[in-house]
Amino acid sequence: MKFQKPNREVYTTFIHCSASDNPAHDDVSVIDQWHKERGWSGIGYHYFIKKDGTIQEGRDLEKIPAAQRGHNTGSIAICIHGLEIDKFTEVQLLALENLCHQINRAYIEMTFHGHCEVNPHKTCPVINTKEVLGLDSEGYMV
Repeated sequence: MKFQKPNREVYTTFIHCSASDNPAHDDVSVIDQWHKERGWSGIGYHYFIKKDGTIQEGRDLEKIPAAQRGHNTGSIAICIHGLEIDKFTEVQLLALENLCHQINRAYIEMTFHGHCEVNPHKTCPVINTKEVLGLDSEGYMV
């Protein structure tokens, strides 16, 4: 998968987890259905990363995500399938890292954050995004 920069203004990327390690939930269509059941028009995330490292496209990148209340404008939203830190796979985290590097290269100023950084009631994405993505204290790739 090759990242294509959208025409809308983007300055940050948020990382989420699906809050499920159930193998039956390891597909973008499941998340799309969950979000429709909540009354949304469809999946709120732009990308979904399966346990096998496959990156699936969700919401059109030209559309603002519905993923982190109050922080959707100017963002890209990525969801990785999983809930427990020790159940994320190496290929899945490598796919996340690769996608984020592609996004970073497309922009001059881009920060990356876990959902929990803007919602103190969430532990999502449960991984240490700064460590996994090699971020500085402000969320920039170093």
